Amino acid sequence: MPEFAPGDVFVDHRIEGLAGRGGMGVVYRATQLGLERTVALKIITPALADDEDFRKRFVAESRAAASIEHPNVIPVYDAGERDGVLFIVMRYIDGPDLRALVRAEGRLEPERAAQIVAQIGGALDGAHRHGLVHRDVKPANVLLDDEDHAYLTDFGLTKRAATTDGGGLSRAGGWVGTLGYVAPEQIRGERIDARTDVYALGCVLVYALTGSAPYIRDSDEATLWAHLNAPPPSEDVPPQFEGVVARALAKDPSDRYPSAGDLGRAALRAAGRSATALPERNVGRGQAAPLDGGTDATALQGAPADPDGETQLSPLDGVAAAAARRRRVATAATRPRAGAGAASPRPPRCSSPAPPGSRCSAAMATIRAPPRHRLLRRRPASCARRRSTSRDPACLRAPTR
Repeated sequence: MPEFAPGDVFVDHRIEGLAGRGGMGVVYRATQLGLERTVALKIITPALADDEDFRKRFVAESRAAASIEHPNVIPVYDAGERDGVLFIVMRYIDGPDLRALVRAEGRLEPERAAQIVAQIGGALDGAHRHGLVHRDVKPANVLLDDEDHAYLTDFGLTKRAATTDGGGLSRAGGWVGTLGYVAPEQIRGERIDARTDVYALGCVLVYALTGSAPYIRDSDEATLWAHLNAPPPSEDVPPQFEGVVARALAKDPSDRYPSAGDLGRAALRAAGRSATALPERNVGRGQAAPLDGGTDATALQGAPADPDGETQLSPLDGVAAAAARRRRVATAATRPRAGAGAASPRPPRCSSPAPPGSRCSAAMATIRAPPRHRLLRRRPASCARRRSTSRDPACLRAPTR
């Protein structure tokens, strides 16, 4: 990976100084020559850049991230490859990331922690609406300015890897980056969606409240086991946040908050702050949409259509709705078909009288046949004339109506 010194120029950006260094690469404070504005220029580490699949996804997802217009998503100005070097140019934030803030000041006050998490929850909702799953939500990717305005950064900078040089596993099947925020479905190699980021954001909430990521153990293997099996942490978590943390860190994605915004609003309410009253919903589209919750809520609930077509049922509601649809289809298959006219129950195109043995004959016989309990309650007309003296077995069995 090339090392730049102040004054060097790379892709029309003059390097001003080193801003940070991590497992994903090096960030420089630079000046965009064409506009004379200060930007953050990130050079991706060769351990990632040399992987062809990562290179393709990095360019595609960087472009997708650049299309997200949200006040809590770091604006991306440019991304690409030059002379075999992957780079991304973003807005420069003159402030610490959440990890550096907590290391310097210790655990945050609950209200401040909830406010930061709610902002990142909104940013993730914006990404999920564009079909983008972040995959690596962690404190180091949450940038803060001097007014605690939070920005989410580093979309798409994760991959499966055989080895890593930074934090994380150093053996086959590991993840680039820290393991403190990885969801169980990522560990199991299952499909990920927006709820994977919800889990990671729940871990960020725990970190902000306690000063430590949840499930951290003495070894990587123990940490992975804890993510898969250990109950949600409660030690040092303020009591009013225990329910929020427990739901956010549920092992089954369908038991979590359906969206990151829902988690953020729940955190605000736990901190005693007012939050916009919105129904819980999935907002993910494309790859970010849960496979078990993709049914349009408006079709089943008769609600006004969402202007962006993004509202979906929560996963549990989607399963229940699918079961209800199956029951309706099964019931409709056993009922005779109704005609076009509301006043006539005959099947379409059936004439009267219908030919014996035909479909219409069987259907009309079913329609015309009275309920069985009415058949049992009827009495032959002759019984009325014979009164109670009749010994006709039909008259003796048939009760008087």
